[in-house]
Amino acid sequence: HNGADDGGDEGNPVKEEGEKERKFCGINSYNIGRPLMQMIHFIWIYLRMAEELGLQLGDAESPIDLVLPTGAMGNLTGGYMAKQMGIPIGKLCCGVNINDITHRVIDRGEFHHQTIKKTLSEAINIEVVCYRASSSLLYHTKHISAQHTLTNIFSPLYLSPLLQPYNFERILFYLTKGDELLVKEWMETMDKTKKLTLDESWLSQLQQDFQSASITDEEMCNVLREVYESCGYVADPHTAVAIAAAKELGYLQFDDDSNDMPTERRRVAIFATASPCKFEEAVTIALGKEAWDGWK
Repeated sequence: HNGADDGGDEGNPVKEEGEKERKFCGINSYNIGRPLMQMIHFIWIYLRMAEELGLQLGDAESPIDLVLPTGAMGNLTGGYMAKQMGIPIGKLCCGVNINDITHRVIDRGEFHHQTIKKTLSEAINIEVVCYRASSSLLYHTKHISAQHTLTNIFSPLYLSPLLQPYNFERILFYLTKGDELLVKEWMETMDKTKKLTLDESWLSQLQQDFQSASITDEEMCNVLREVYESCGYVADPHTAVAIAAAKELGYLQFDDDSNDMPTERRRVAIFATASPCKFEEAVTIALGKEAWDGWK
């Protein structure tokens, strides 16, 4: 399954299969090639903002902050890698929905299991554990007879709890300056207990580079509507999560009594995810059918 968003849905199953040296490849962010390519987005955005704002290229005293919708942390990893390479990036800010493991670990150091919940921004529905088709099912479908329907295949008999935002392991690697033994110890703890708690020292270091906000469906819909009414721009629900996070973190302010553009308080860029035409249900809930029909 190859998704355009940062959500992704492969994790430990792919990792385990990869260790068997099978000849397959995917392009979700468990593949290091994806965040490597996503670094280009951050470099391009920095260059465009520096050009528009008249910033001296490479000036560490004039960094830009970035807000992005976050699921499996692949795009976030690309941004962190770009920062590690010297791009003047200040805070990398994560907008997540109520499946907010990323927010919980950045806010209070708790990378803990929590039951996944349905949302209108489903491509970033990521938690520590979610029922997922097992690796043997994903890559050995030849053993499934023709009588099996999709309902049969994805019944509890074939599912196992495996999903997690797997790029956090990469972020920890860079955070610890490549201490693979410590990261290995942390991830083994995670695998055994479904819980990892960073101590105050590591949490403080994490918060030097990252911020986050957890956004409800109601907040997402409200912001999607505010952006449409203020700017005439129709965002998809995941982009709206990022915009709502930017608002929550103090980057943007909407004036309900005017049609002015949002006011930027600090230098910031917000990542957009996809065309809203892919998410008719969520956009219609936020804007109403008349607005959706008029836009499409």
